[in-house]
Amino acid sequence: MSKDIQQQLEAGNEAFLNQDYGQAETNFKAALWEAERLKDNLKIADCLDRLAEVFFEQERYGDAEPLYQRALEAREKELDPQNEMIVQSLNNLSAVYFFQQKYELAEPICTRLTEIYEKVLGPNNPEVATSYNNLALLYAAQHKFGAAEALYKQSLDLKTSALGNDHPEVGDILHNLGTLYLSEDRFQEAEDMLGRALAVLENALGTEHPDLEELLSSLATLFDSSGKADESCKMYERVLNIKEVNLGPTHPEVVQAIKQTGLAYANVSKHDQAERFLKRALAIKERAQEKKSPEGANLLTYLAELYASQRKFPQAEEFYKEALTICEQVLGPKHDQTEKQLKEIASFYQSYNRHAKAEPYYKKLVTIKQKTKGPKHPEYISARVLHAACLLRQEKHGEAETMLKEAVDTGKDALGSSDPVVGDALHNYALALKASGKNEQSEQCFKEAIDVRTRALGPQHIDLAESLQGYADLLKNNYREAEAEHMLACARAIIDHNKAKDSSLQGIS
Repeated sequence: MSKDIQQQLEAGNEAFLNQDYGQAETNFKAALWEAERLKDNLKIADCLDRLAEVFFEQERYGDAEPLYQRALEAREKELDPQNEMIVQSLNNLSAVYFFQQKYELAEPICTRLTEIYEKVLGPNNPEVATSYNNLALLYAAQHKFGAAEALYKQSLDLKTSALGNDHPEVGDILHNLGTLYLSEDRFQEAEDMLGRALAVLENALGTEHPDLEELLSSLATLFDSSGKADESCKMYERVLNIKEVNLGPTHPEVVQAIKQTGLAYANVSKHDQAERFLKRALAIKERAQEKKSPEGANLLTYLAELYASQRKFPQAEEFYKEALTICEQVLGPKHDQTEKQLKEIASFYQSYNRHAKAEPYYKKLVTIKQKTKGPKHPEYISARVLHAACLLRQEKHGEAETMLKEAVDTGKDALGSSDPVVGDALHNYALALKASGKNEQSEQCFKEAIDVRTRALGPQHIDLAESLQGYADLLKNNYREAEAEHMLACARAIIDHNKAKDSSLQGIS
């Protein structure tokens, strides 16, 4: 290798190790230029690999991909197809495809690598097992679960035979297989595999090794999904403890883990523990002078939701307001998170019938959407519907009716009559007409809302049940009991379907 190339590569390697990626890129490009001038394919490939690695490390996968492709092509001109440098290029290219979710491009490369390993090393070599595992990961990402499971099992058998039951690589494959079962909702098999993986890795690495974090997170997800929420909380706490030991008590990842643990306890209504963890995360932010940040606003919102769930309304109100103020000051009034906070506090007020307090926030949301999106945008129309629904709950029927008619007409004109936003507007317009005693017009609107929501959202969507219930109530008020009961039966069937699919039913109980 020429002296100039060697010097540039060494300087680039040092810059790379120091995470000075700009300087590393400059050095590796200079080395590549010299290698291309010499027309040495193998030197070109080495320089391309180093430059691609700089991009890969920064998650600039689109920039790394063509460099890895060129490196492979350069080596294929000079080397035997089974040469270790060809294998290196294939591994690099498969990885960059995988991280870009270009699975159809990664698959033939992984298959080729497996065939090379089998031929060169023999079918029982641990490297063959690693190749099986990598190919299985690729199949799993494409939801080819049967093929992935078969390869994981082959990999597990080979690794166990070669390395023994207690080797950490065996634990890694058990983890992958357990995660696969979790993806298929095979919860008991997932728990068995992940439990075995945890035992192996704890024995090999200790109980506080950072490599356990992903496995413990998988177990937390499993326990969440299989109704073992208390066990899930324990897993989140273990992840937190490992991060604290390895990163220190105020590291951003530790703060994220504290928040996650608090939310896990909130999900099982363990309010004291949830409050303790969420306040701890907020205190760390405050000490670092980062409370007035989007993440600080999020933590305040989580605490507000926790207080609201316990009917501690004054505390909830205080935290919702502070979160909104932070977003308005830090992000500006037109930012998505600010708009989300407006909806959060308005919804909070409406949840315990303080509709007059909610109204100014909906008005502000409408004004923002009109300025940022325009009067025919679905987000503006949706904001108008929310505002009108708030007016309706204050018995401002005439004002709500006018606003909702405009929303329906604008929505149909701008979005078409099958858009879910139009369905929302029609449903609320029907309620407004019903409240004003305009029963015939209300009935037509309910029918239209039911039709639109069925086409836009599907026959089992919970919003459809809402319209069916509203229509049933109108029918019942007009002494059409049999028709009302039919509508209610249809609504109950949809509600039961959604309860079976998701116990946390939204909107209708």
